[in-house]
Amino acid sequence: SSGINAEWPLRPGKSALLSIGISNPVTRESHGTGTSYHKSLGSELARMLDGPLREAGGVLSVSEVYCRYNRARGIELVSPEDVVNACKTLTPEQHGMELKKFSSGVLVVEGDNFKSIMDNLLQTIKSNECCTAMNLSNVMSIPLLLAKERLQAAEQHGIVCRDETDDGIFFYENLFCLM
Repeated sequence: SSGINAEWPLRPGKSALLSIGISNPVTRESHGTGTSYHKSLGSELARMLDGPLREAGGVLSVSEVYCRYNRARGIELVSPEDVVNACKTLTPEQHGMELKKFSSGVLVVEGDNFKSIMDNLLQTIKSNECCTAMNLSNVMSIPLLLAKERLQAAEQHGIVCRDETDDGIFFYENLFCLM
């Protein structure tokens, strides 16, 4: 026996990457620099994010994407700037997701399921008669900032309307659009 265990041919770091799903992470050495590197990172990112994006209701902040992606890559870490540039290459047609910038300036990766997100939001509002950002955050288990952005997007699309009172901002189904 040569002392080599044929059943354990992988380094521990490499086996951890395989168990998470990134078997051959994109690197500058393997994919060059600039646009080609970012497109390759974007494709790898899209494959890795498919499940987590669905679980998160179709939207993840870029900071969350950065953390999840680097956790999955193990020792082959990517800079925040490279993650943002990779996200810029995502298209709904090719990857089923894209980078969006909310009016607050927050960058998110959003799946191409905007309609189902808005349908869920509207159902939540209908079942409660009205909704605040805090209510939506609790009911949908999403961050408060994301709840605010979704309500604003729904308002911009005419799905909901707001009532600003001394007690806060309440959102209601926009019945004016149904007339």
